[in-house]
Amino acid sequence: MIRMIVSDMDGTLLNSNLELSQEKLEAIRGVRAKGIRFCIATGRPEQLLKEYITPLQMEDPMIMYNGSVIGHPFQEEKLFELKLDKKDAKDIIEYCEENDIIYMPYTKDKIISKPNYRVAFFQERNKKLDADLQTVFEDIRDIDEIINNSINKILLIENDSEKYARIREKLDHYPQFEIATSQKGFIDINPAGASKGNALRVLAKHFGLTMDEIVVFGDQDNDVSMLEAAGTSVAMKNACQNAKDVADYITESNNNNGVALWINGNLL
Repeated sequence: MIRMIVSDMDGTLLNSNLELSQEKLEAIRGVRAKGIRFCIATGRPEQLLKEYITPLQMEDPMIMYNGSVIGHPFQEEKLFELKLDKKDAKDIIEYCEENDIIYMPYTKDKIISKPNYRVAFFQERNKKLDADLQTVFEDIRDIDEIINNSINKILLIENDSEKYARIREKLDHYPQFEIATSQKGFIDINPAGASKGNALRVLAKHFGLTMDEIVVFGDQDNDVSMLEAAGTSVAMKNACQNAKDVADYITESNNNNGVALWINGNLL
């Protein structure tokens, strides 16, 4: 019997315009009415979740930063939290500075970043949001000042394939990191032990559930660990091959309400 649903956001629950469709919201309300929990597992930090908390009516803990943090956004008390070591974070940031790589340390209070296309995208999006829902960005150039923040994840962005491969090779020498890919050109650097799969086990224990009582939805490499861990796993039609290979089911794409269609067909 399914007692909890856990869904990735980008490429899964959200469409390509980063929107929640009415069909998905109705499906979520439907399963909750049957006593089934609906939770989120995302690589996003608190800052990039603000606009979704109210429409999703999220009260339960959420898996954030690829599993570095489990808790409700902006509440001080967390169910689980891992942070990057300051020296390790400094090593990575210095490497990015030397090699002209976009890097974005994620913290609870802000995303630290120089101006880049990713920042520009969300700053443009901020203009459509109320002030309290806007993502806070801060351009800090002093590395020692950056690492004095509590960093749960660093996102690197590199779209040159050869340069990307060199970065991944370098990161292989850091056993203290958990490395994941959330979309093409992105490299997520988390503390060792941080993964959506591990976080899913922590969340299940918190609610007194077995893994067989959980269904998960995902689309990218950073979802593979939870797709493998859950009793029932569903990959999106738009998912990467690694996610499809480990999933029990393939549903429609994120732009075609795949999550809602599977829920409606199997749980409602």
